[in-house]
Amino acid sequence: MNSRISRWSVALPLLVFVLLTSRRIVFSETAEPPQNRPDLATGTVTVLGPTSCPENAAQGAGCKQVRVSCAGLPDLDATLGVASPSGAANGTIILLSGGPGTTFFNAGFADTYVGDGFNVVQLAWASDWASADGAGVKSAACRPASIFKYAFNVVQRRSRTTGFCGQGISGGGAALAYALSAYGMSNYFDYVVLGASPGVSRMDYGCDPSLYTGGPRNLCPLLTSAPFAYPVGRKVDGWEGTTTCAKPNPLQSDIDRWTADSIVSAGATYNYPSTAMSWFYCVTPGTVNQSTGQASFLIDQVIPMNALDVNCYSGACQGEAVWKDPTAFDTTVSQMLGLCVPNH
Repeated sequence: MNSRISRWSVALPLLVFVLLTSRRIVFSETAEPPQNRPDLATGTVTVLGPTSCPENAAQGAGCKQVRVSCAGLPDLDATLGVASPSGAANGTIILLSGGPGTTFFNAGFADTYVGDGFNVVQLAWASDWASADGAGVKSAACRPASIFKYAFNVVQRRSRTTGFCGQGISGGGAALAYALSAYGMSNYFDYVVLGASPGVSRMDYGCDPSLYTGGPRNLCPLLTSAPFAYPVGRKVDGWEGTTTCAKPNPLQSDIDRWTADSIVSAGATYNYPSTAMSWFYCVTPGTVNQSTGQASFLIDQVIPMNALDVNCYSGACQGEAVWKDPTAFDTTVSQMLGLCVPNH
């Protein structure tokens, strides 16, 4: 049986009414959003030329190869796809896949959103976006953050009259979370959906669970003791340039690195007065992984413009594949259509 539980129960129709009747158009269509905090710097995006679209591209999409350059990181190429509706667009939605982000994310959302009148942007990196010669995931997140800014400037055309939104699964959700917390992208995004993510909210706790001294991680009523420890640490060690994640007696220097590089870390920003957020998780018993508990550390910190909206499903989905549940899919589409509106 499918189950959907929200930790904070605010009726969606009322929430949508409030959002739709309280839009604040502050910037002109050509204005650049202000940078009022000491956010990390984004890089540059260079268009290399047109290319064929990979599997899972939205119908009618056009694709080009781009190169992303960030200070202190190796350049990384990516394929960027854009599909547009037949008429005037209601806004722009960026879709992000999980893992290394090397494939287009679709799962039925891309064509649905285009059919509902949105520009859809899809992204596939040439290799793992988080791998940057051990520079760390937070620094590597400059890459997707740069793409987001490029999409706002070029696809959205800097317009504040329609919504600019993002949806990511697993590692794609982590890219969005870093963009909001470290790169000032709450100045851009009107609505963000995170599925099965982010799994790097507290890498220090994931690599060495003994560092955590709190109670069970209560993600939602269906999962009141969500796991957060990494079963193996190879990926984190590769990203962070460390050697002892998920090993006995980790080095203090490694712990310090994981702590500083997590999404929930010193200097991060969690107050997003003009950005709504929603989370979606599969909690089918026997299939739950550490992305659930890891996400709870961020959920406890953020203050989005809407009431915290955490959705858990059990039965039809497994692991991180929450959108295999038809109810989860339908709810996500409904909320995207209602909340991807201009809030800045």
